[in-house]
Amino acid sequence: MKEKNDSWDWFFTKLRDHVVGVDHQFILLSDRHKSIIQGVPKILPNAVHMYCSYHMSGKFGHKKIKFLVQESAKTLNQQEFWGNMLGIWVLSSKAHEKLMDVGPLEKWASAFQEKSRYGIVTTNHVESWNKMIIGERMMPVTTIVSMIRDNVIRHYRDYRNDSLKFNSPVTTWCQEQIVHNAAVARKCTLERASAGIWSVRGLKRSCVVDLNKRTCTCKWFQTMGIPCEHAMAAIKEVGFDPYKFVEVYYLKETYIETYREEWTPTRGKEEWPTDRQRRRILPPLKTSKAGRPKTARKRGKAEGVPVQSRRCSMCRVRGHNKSTCLECIDDYQLFSHTLFGEGPPLSPVPATI
Repeated sequence: MKEKNDSWDWFFTKLRDHVVGVDHQFILLSDRHKSIIQGVPKILPNAVHMYCSYHMSGKFGHKKIKFLVQESAKTLNQQEFWGNMLGIWVLSSKAHEKLMDVGPLEKWASAFQEKSRYGIVTTNHVESWNKMIIGERMMPVTTIVSMIRDNVIRHYRDYRNDSLKFNSPVTTWCQEQIVHNAAVARKCTLERASAGIWSVRGLKRSCVVDLNKRTCTCKWFQTMGIPCEHAMAAIKEVGFDPYKFVEVYYLKETYIETYREEWTPTRGKEEWPTDRQRRRILPPLKTSKAGRPKTARKRGKAEGVPVQSRRCSMCRVRGHNKSTCLECIDDYQLFSHTLFGEGPPLSPVPATI
């Protein structure tokens, strides 16, 4: 179905009514589809709409520019952001101008966004879900729903089992970050400025940590919801528990509560109630184009075109074609010398006994 304004408005309405509510503030990350840009402020006024850095970098063909665009979106430091933008301008002033015309910097650059993104700057997690259900997309609607439900049931079961293996009050990934930052914090020097506020000198920069507000001028603390190495140095200095400064989303209890619900299997179609008076739901209107419909996802410029190796029609070996086939050339040389005396001299053939 074509991604029209009505389709996206319908989706955002269902998202508002059944998932996030009216007053809930959250970050919505997507590509720069016109229908999404128009629909979000209209139906989800409290949502912060930001753009996927992968889709943005895909608008440029230069590999170095793609890399700098993604680094500009990911960095939390404004000085590093402008340094990356300067590198883009040196490579291509047109690319720099095109990037600055995207809109406000807080729409795609983490350094200018006050809301926590938790390090997520792309929609890769959504693409992984699309790949997981690619086999069900061509099935009938009831089959699609059934297969996706079974898939979700398996994931919930696996995640519940994973939560039983946690050896700390937080998730495995969060624990790895805490251990790493604690190790780096040992190399930091710090001075206490006032109650809860510390001046910390790390390996790369000097930062100001406010344990009362749970912030650091490097922005990693408040963005990720986990103490950075600067905050970890201050926490260790005063003897506080670092787990008390981790946001609730990383706690083991939150993880268990998220996947606590068990999905109830549905009965088979033969046991569904029959209602002759039910309203028939028609599919949305669609405009069909000439030719065979495409089933594969439209690839972006950054993904390139899948390349298949050539196969020779003479020897059936991959990597070359008929015109460069050695076997074909040897046969042609023998044919030319035999009939016309032409072609390059043949290599001497040892006599056989």
